[in-house]
Amino acid sequence: MKSSLLIAIGFLFATIGTARAEEFIGARPLGMGSAYRAIVSSNDAIMLNPAGMSLFRRYAFEAQYLLTPKSGAEEGPYEHVMHASVVDNQIQAFATGLAFTRVERGDDKNGNRYDLAFSATLSDSLFIGTNIKYLDFDFPDRADLEAVTVDVGILLRTDFGLNLAVVGYNLTNPADYIEHPVSMASALMYSPFPSLELSFDWYITYQKPKDFTDALGDKTTAYSFAFGVEYLLLSQITMRAGYLLDQTLAEDDQFWSVGIGYVTQRYALDFGYRGSIEHPDWGNNFGFGLRMFM
Repeated sequence: MKSSLLIAIGFLFATIGTARAEEFIGARPLGMGSAYRAIVSSNDAIMLNPAGMSLFRRYAFEAQYLLTPKSGAEEGPYEHVMHASVVDNQIQAFATGLAFTRVERGDDKNGNRYDLAFSATLSDSLFIGTNIKYLDFDFPDRADLEAVTVDVGILLRTDFGLNLAVVGYNLTNPADYIEHPVSMASALMYSPFPSLELSFDWYITYQKPKDFTDALGDKTTAYSFAFGVEYLLLSQITMRAGYLLDQTLAEDDQFWSVGIGYVTQRYALDFGYRGSIEHPDWGNNFGFGLRMFM
């Protein structure tokens, strides 16, 4: 256990340095300000940290929908994101995840994302995972994207309620610097008692375009900081809140988040909302999700 902790902490600080990969953020992490990479106890692990698929023995199906009424600008298009996923970690030595995401953003962006993820248990407390994804998107004002890229994540779970995580995204560079940069995230979660989780995620990118109208031009370093809390009330009702400071966008912004969930042994319902502080008339997100456990 001690050696695993030292390895993971060393890896954590060695790899802190590259941005938010957020094609789709599910209703549960949405309500926590996106601070979820060290929790990843639902199918959102496929997208955010594939190592988390090995946390629990389960077969789970999720269907989610995300709505952004005005995306990117005050007169921006409506963005609709439909997402379905399944994680199987019942009997095999490693967990497998499949996900499909459909993005429709008016005439600005349309297309699909396909994910195939695997994770394995290295010890009782250390997990590693990878996600191979195929991106197929059409853009009206820049080159269309058709690429295969890879995410890699690691998760350490301790006996005293602390989780540490590191994830790398788009490691085989798809050359879409605006929405799919080569990026890294580091995260931690502390659970002082079973019904409460406090989380923090840090994202860094070296590939933020200085001029978003010239994606191939000069790049700069940018950061995002996310804080989240999740509390289980009466064993079935989950309350969530979060805050996100995001410097990776074309314009820096801050977001507040709230969420609520209802969970049973067979299924869970989730709702999340994220509101912009700098642009309260637009830049808001609504997320709805259904999880089924088999």
